[in-house]
Amino acid sequence: MSSRDLPGTEWPRGGGETGALIRAFDWRATSLGPISGWPQSLKTATDILLQSPVPIVMLWGSEGVMIYNDAYSVFAGGRHPALLGSRVLEGWPEVADFNANIMKVGLAGGTLAYRKTSLVLNRHGTPEEVFLDLDYSPVLDESGRPAGVLAIVFDITERVRADERLQIAQRAGRVGAFEWYPETGRLDVSEEYRRIWGFGPEVEVNADLLVSLVESQDRGVTGPARLAGGGNPLEYAEYRITRPDTGEVRWLGRRGEVLPAEANAPPRYIGVSFDITDMKAAEAALRESEEQFRTLTETMPGFAWSAHPSGALSYATQQWLTYSGLTLDETVADGWLNAIHPEDLERVAGVWTACVATSDPYNIEFRLRRHDGAYRWFLVRGLPVRDAAGAVTRWVGAAAEVEEIVEAREVQASHQQALEEEVETRTRERDRIWNVSRDLLLVTDISGLVLSANPALTAILGWAEADLAGRTTEWLQHPDDRNRSQAEVAQLAEGQPTLRFENRLQHKDGEYRWLSWTAVSDEDLIYCVARDVTADKDAEARLRETEDALRQAQKMEAVGQLTGGIAHDFNNLLTGIIGSLDLIQRRIDDGRLADIGRFMEAATTSAGRAAALTHRLLAFARRQSLDPEAVDVNGLVDSMGDLLRRTLGEQVELAIALAPDAWPAFGDSGQLENAVLNLAINARDAMPGGGKLTIETANTHLDLLYTSRHEDLKPGDYTVLSVTDTGVGMTPEVIAKAFDPFFTTKPIGQGTGLGLSMIYGFARQSGGHARIYSEVGQGSTVRLYLPRFAGDTPDGEAEQARPDLPRGDGETVLVVEDDAAVRLLVVEVLSELGYAAIEAHDGQAALPILQSDQRIDLMVSDVGLPGLNGRQVAEIGRQHRPGLKVLFVTGYAENAAIRSGFLDPEMEMITKPFALDQLAAKIREMIER
Repeated sequence: MSSRDLPGTEWPRGGGETGALIRAFDWRATSLGPISGWPQSLKTATDILLQSPVPIVMLWGSEGVMIYNDAYSVFAGGRHPALLGSRVLEGWPEVADFNANIMKVGLAGGTLAYRKTSLVLNRHGTPEEVFLDLDYSPVLDESGRPAGVLAIVFDITERVRADERLQIAQRAGRVGAFEWYPETGRLDVSEEYRRIWGFGPEVEVNADLLVSLVESQDRGVTGPARLAGGGNPLEYAEYRITRPDTGEVRWLGRRGEVLPAEANAPPRYIGVSFDITDMKAAEAALRESEEQFRTLTETMPGFAWSAHPSGALSYATQQWLTYSGLTLDETVADGWLNAIHPEDLERVAGVWTACVATSDPYNIEFRLRRHDGAYRWFLVRGLPVRDAAGAVTRWVGAAAEVEEIVEAREVQASHQQALEEEVETRTRERDRIWNVSRDLLLVTDISGLVLSANPALTAILGWAEADLAGRTTEWLQHPDDRNRSQAEVAQLAEGQPTLRFENRLQHKDGEYRWLSWTAVSDEDLIYCVARDVTADKDAEARLRETEDALRQAQKMEAVGQLTGGIAHDFNNLLTGIIGSLDLIQRRIDDGRLADIGRFMEAATTSAGRAAALTHRLLAFARRQSLDPEAVDVNGLVDSMGDLLRRTLGEQVELAIALAPDAWPAFGDSGQLENAVLNLAINARDAMPGGGKLTIETANTHLDLLYTSRHEDLKPGDYTVLSVTDTGVGMTPEVIAKAFDPFFTTKPIGQGTGLGLSMIYGFARQSGGHARIYSEVGQGSTVRLYLPRFAGDTPDGEAEQARPDLPRGDGETVLVVEDDAAVRLLVVEVLSELGYAAIEAHDGQAALPILQSDQRIDLMVSDVGLPGLNGRQVAEIGRQHRPGLKVLFVTGYAENAAIRSGFLDPEMEMITKPFALDQLAAKIREMIER
């Protein structure tokens, strides 16, 4: 069973042949579904197009399913009825790109209008060029969003072809000029003369050449032939030539005159030549038409008649008697009046009576009954015959059948009426859209001067159409938008359409309204549609404010969690440090020095834990000082094997799977080692009953699609380090918070919640990425993505044993530190090691020393100084001491996050807190360098 065999529905009603097809079509095979389930907006649009006499097609949905009326089915030709229910891009494949753009603009809410558009369509089996006027507008669904596109189609091909033929006929009137000197043979011709004869600019034109191109039977009328015969060579003449460029035969006309000879100069002839081929063709057609007309009048039914001066019929020829079946006596006895169609009788009698009264010529068309009862249209004419005194002595006339002419005229009138109704319908539809549209519709000239505006102007902006007529909208534009708006109008003038351009226009009450514009230019006019989006802009602003408030609340919550966690951990650490130092002081006061060592060890341990906590906080905030370099990830993991096994214990099996071709990573090896150790400890704690821990390395490439979903992550090559356990796993809620500071699932006192946050901060600060994959009961995997190192990897060197604490040799070291305790410690260490130390409590205090002649071999400076920071002090110092060596000490520094971007030659950095032997070794190494 085909789709047309399926039972129909009651709707839509009417609609001619196409309406019946719509009712019978199985719409379930399309995205529209059964008719009973169509939305009201689709049903309303279908009713409108089915009632319209003009070709209209609906393109519904994103696929552009086609619904159309009887008039469009005629336009579709052989494509009908297969087009019904098809997708527009498949139904008209030859113009798929054109229709794809229509769908894109229409479903975005835009309107389009095309005039005199040329398309090549295959409607009847072969491609043909057609010219169309097209209007496209969106159809809104129940929610007010565009759901389809309504297209009105006017086929103007015949009109365009007629215009082309008219232009060709007009061009045929061109003439070419010449000057001819017979005695010398000189011939000068114009460019148009060359074009008429078919000569290129390179051809030398002479009389012999012209005569050779004239048809042999016509050469007797050429100029040289007439001159040789003693006649005027430039009398008007017509002849045929064979054009040398195309080989076609053309009729030419020539006319000219002889100019009198001047003193000692030969006579010359001037004239013009013109192409009369079309005229000759028209004359031939006229002769043929006249011959056909004579033949027609001789064979067509017609008759002659005469009448008395009073108007009474006196005679009719045999043709009338044969046509009507009446005798002559019946005819002259007014029987011929009975042969007139009843609907025409009163009109005929009135005109005939008036002509008899005024003696005006008689000329009228009416219907006469044939002998078989059929009526035919006749043209009847009559003239009065007068005597010498001017009195009418009789009427004579003739009648000719014009049935076909009248039928043709009625068809033409019907077509004209249909055209007028079509124009009226189209105008009424446009006026309805113009008046009821809630969007602002404007028509301007190419410079932006407003020519007309719809009533929505008052609803949106408060102004009347007269307020804008003859002016641009520049006086209403917000000052910040004027330059952009003028640039957009300039682009429209160049033919570029405007889509969703936004600017602000001033309401009559003084407030500004945001408008979103769609516009196209056509034939020196710009057609604009503007939608008021002020409410949308206000909603966006309120949304941004709400989002800002939410982010601020989240930020304050995070700060609260952070400070609470820091306070808890640091109070514990400070208790251990302060308590141990207090006990040491008491034992010293009592003279009991035997067990001071264990209290010093306790204080040192607490201090180390405090330093580790600080580093974790800085890593989370991405503010720790990194020393990025090429890191052999495989070598680092392999070297940690023994440490990891001791840390994990006997219950956890360690498996290391290293990719043999793993790329070197770009990062801080120390921080990466800490990250691996932290991940191993977390994995161990997730497997309280034992399990398996696997550490793997691999290479990967992250593309733009992946990196665009993660902030500050760039596409490229990455080295991946994965740590996988077989533990308890994580829920999606835990994974979402795992990298947050102080978030932990461990019991109170067994975790700070900074381990994973530190790892995450380290990976992000290194330009990489961290991600967790886990399922409850199936274990977890943490993957670190570190950027691939792009340079040459240096050869590894064996680790050197640390030498004894190096001593100075009287060198002078400037110490710039705002913290008195730290400054005291550094100066004391330097003095004990044999250096001369100079103190400065900030940068301003250090400048006079640096600008003096005092010997300074090295400057040790904190980075985060009040006022001038350490980097600025070093810059000023090097202006007076170009070779000054600088050792920076930092605990936190915004600009010291990456050493390679902060340190110049002869500059080094160590991080607080530091061991005294580390400080001493670094100072000695820099001085001796």
